[in-house]
Amino acid sequence: MTNEPPSKVQRTILRPDVFGTAARVLSLARGERAVILIIGLLGLVSAAFEAVGLSFMIPLARIVMGEGIDFQIPLIGPLLRALDARVSLTGTVVVLLVVGFFLLGILVSYANQVVSNALAMRFADKLRRRVFETALDRPLSQIEALPSGSFVNNLASETWKVCDALFIVIGGTVQVIALSVFLVLLLLLAPFYTAVLIAMTAAMALVLYATAHAVRRLGIEAVGANERFMSYVWDAIGGMRVIRGFGQEEYEREQFAHRSDDVRQVFTRLRNLSAVVGPITQVITLAMIATILGLAMLRGDALATMVGFLAIAFRMQPRVTALLNAWTNLKGLEGSVSSVERAFAAHPSRAARRPQAFPGMRSDVTLEDVSAHYPNAEHPALHGISCRFRVGQVTAVAGYSGAGKSTLAALLLRFIEPSAGRILVDGQPLADIDRASWSQRIAFVEQNAFLFNATVRDNIGYGDLDAGLDDIERAAQTAQADAFIKDLPNGYDTMIGDGGVRLSQGQRQRIALARALVRRPDVLILDEATNALDRPTERALRDAMTSGPQARVVVVIAHRRESIEAADYVVVLDHGRVVEEGSPAALAARGGVYAHLYLDDVEVPPRED
Repeated sequence: MTNEPPSKVQRTILRPDVFGTAARVLSLARGERAVILIIGLLGLVSAAFEAVGLSFMIPLARIVMGEGIDFQIPLIGPLLRALDARVSLTGTVVVLLVVGFFLLGILVSYANQVVSNALAMRFADKLRRRVFETALDRPLSQIEALPSGSFVNNLASETWKVCDALFIVIGGTVQVIALSVFLVLLLLLAPFYTAVLIAMTAAMALVLYATAHAVRRLGIEAVGANERFMSYVWDAIGGMRVIRGFGQEEYEREQFAHRSDDVRQVFTRLRNLSAVVGPITQVITLAMIATILGLAMLRGDALATMVGFLAIAFRMQPRVTALLNAWTNLKGLEGSVSSVERAFAAHPSRAARRPQAFPGMRSDVTLEDVSAHYPNAEHPALHGISCRFRVGQVTAVAGYSGAGKSTLAALLLRFIEPSAGRILVDGQPLADIDRASWSQRIAFVEQNAFLFNATVRDNIGYGDLDAGLDDIERAAQTAQADAFIKDLPNGYDTMIGDGGVRLSQGQRQRIALARALVRRPDVLILDEATNALDRPTERALRDAMTSGPQARVVVVIAHRRESIEAADYVVVLDHGRVVEEGSPAALAARGGVYAHLYLDDVEVPPRED
């Protein structure tokens, strides 16, 4: 653990205030500023129409009471005089004015909702894409270090919640605009009663402030519970064979129920606490109306003016409630905003210099004093290793389990970057080569090769999206897969299920090998990629890969003696260091780690870990 001060991004994420959260949400939506401005303007127009419509309640009340129209009414007095000069302002005309302005407000409000819905869908789509694209650009070691449920939860849930947060911010801003319009009108009509209204609204805000803090805490807790639940579901689905094989169905039912219940409880508490806002505001609103009416009776103020004032105040209170709800709900969504920000915060910075395209292998790949360190790991996986992989040569990487063999492959694949030293490709630093350009000329096959839920043709063709059926079939023949593929129900068009579940492990490995070969790579990495193949098939595959016209670097990571002995050169790792290298025969004669691992007649001493 270190005591380093938090970064600028971390400090921003840790800000607990609502205004800070609102600023962060608007920063995420900075590409939508024009649409947000349109929504705000539509909200202002809608509020103005409604306020004017409500103001006409005052002359309507005076007409009903037989008092006549007062052209000195603030704000709408000049409008009334202009209308009266053209048409006689009877009760019917004033009612039509009230209804007309309300309808205009409703139409503008509907237009606002249409624009808002379009923005919501586009913003959520952009967030999901950005989360996914950031994950594709980040070093694979960072992605694999994340809790498995975090990434899925961000894509499936938290991006929508950030979208909700944006509309809470926009809606709250619109409500502030509308309240400002109403408040100006109320101040013009009755300054004393407006002061009473403001004082009681402030009291209501203080009561709800504590509620908002509790909602924020529960919101962060809800994000954590959801991530833990998604992580468990991800593991349970991936480990279904283990669950069934060990007969742990009942245990997993209990685990699922426990985690699902955690989610249920925290979201129930969050919703119940958020729902408190409504009853509180309703009670205080009734108290406001009763207080204002009581004061009006004691002061003997004009009833018509009070009718208009209360009509505006009554329409104003739902907006106050909506604003307070927005405040509370935004507190509850702070955890979601922070979660999505963290997903974006680690986006890799682009190199100042332009990376170079990879022209193709000519000579070798060389590691010079390279060390590698995984995120959150206490010790480096590789320590200052130096070795060379030559074109036209099969180089095996051997060693005990955990010696760093797969880490070396991950470095060549650029799944991780060296923490020290450098990797050279034909003398050029690999760090200076465009990542996409390098990836197009390298292929790999792992022990538990992943296959997509698609056809055999699609899975092999994934290695080269431009490959035709002839290319796919040639790669399958090289991988010793063509024969069994043609025996499948639909041949190359057979769906193989999730992860290739309808195939044996050996068949899955051969399809994965064909996928790697179809792209005709300059560098081919086989990480325990032939352990499920029988020896004749493995020999035939090796001969086909090394006897073709294309010279390439072939790196083989294997435990089987036969696979190692077939290599031209062997690099032996132990505890993350290169301890031996040479031809298989030379290493066997040396009597070192290689001999202890692969020769039956050498006594194996106890290994110190």
